[in-house]
Amino acid sequence: MSCKNKIGVHFAVFNDTWADDQFPSIAKCKDMGFDLLELGADYIIAFDDNEAKRVKEEGEKHGVTLVGSMGLPVGSDIGSPDEAERKRGMKFLTDCAVNMSKANIKHCSGLVHSSWNGRIKDLSEKPIYWENSVKSLKEVCKVFADCDVTFNVEVVNRFENFLVNTCEEALNLIGEVGSDNLGVHLDTFHMNIEENSFTEAIMLAGDKLNHFHIGENNRKMPGLGMLPWREIFTVLARAGYTGPVSMEPFVKSKGDIAMSVALYRDLMEYDRIEEQTRQSVKFVRNMLDDITV
Repeated sequence: MSCKNKIGVHFAVFNDTWADDQFPSIAKCKDMGFDLLELGADYIIAFDDNEAKRVKEEGEKHGVTLVGSMGLPVGSDIGSPDEAERKRGMKFLTDCAVNMSKANIKHCSGLVHSSWNGRIKDLSEKPIYWENSVKSLKEVCKVFADCDVTFNVEVVNRFENFLVNTCEEALNLIGEVGSDNLGVHLDTFHMNIEENSFTEAIMLAGDKLNHFHIGENNRKMPGLGMLPWREIFTVLARAGYTGPVSMEPFVKSKGDIAMSVALYRDLMEYDRIEEQTRQSVKFVRNMLDDITV
């Protein structure tokens, strides 16, 4: 498995705010032992042609694969009953796709189907959001195909969104959309809350699984909590998964990133974050090397 899966990291490991410059993270992630970096969608959307070229060349220079990470903003939900809101969300997605193609970024994963931290007041609203999300995704997937990019629906816990909370729901959603440019994104932090079994969910995703987040039960780096990593990595290998395994830890209470993920205490000392991250990369790589199926 080790020769097939790139080990990645979310830019938030290096930044305290969503507005921080993400460009320096490309070289930094390589220095820390990663193969792949997740860049924020807002950053990608803001590219002009020169910045897209600069980011592309920086990734190539350091041998770092670049991908996108997204949570549609509240007020830009493509499942909303409000047409203007749906259009804002669809524009957000298509603008991101266009700039991804300019920077040779092939994948973007996250809440591409609904708004991050979005809420409904009654369960009766969910079918309406579902139907609208499917219709919107069918339209934007035409642009994804033209740009030769793939977006992946992240399965998140009920406290961050209401529409897709299990792998089964994600498969049902992308099945209704019916596009080769739409896949599934699983995340161990969210799976630990919503799924009955890591093994069952991963096997169910099958060849629709395009992106896999690895984070502990408390959102620390892998190896610093209590999730069953040998089971998780073994079943990924059994499933034939060759995509990225990417860390998305949130451990610092400083800045608006922490507030967005409801982190109100430091999970580790700031001056140990880099050390712990480097140790986690080694932990993951060594375990992947050790997996046989």
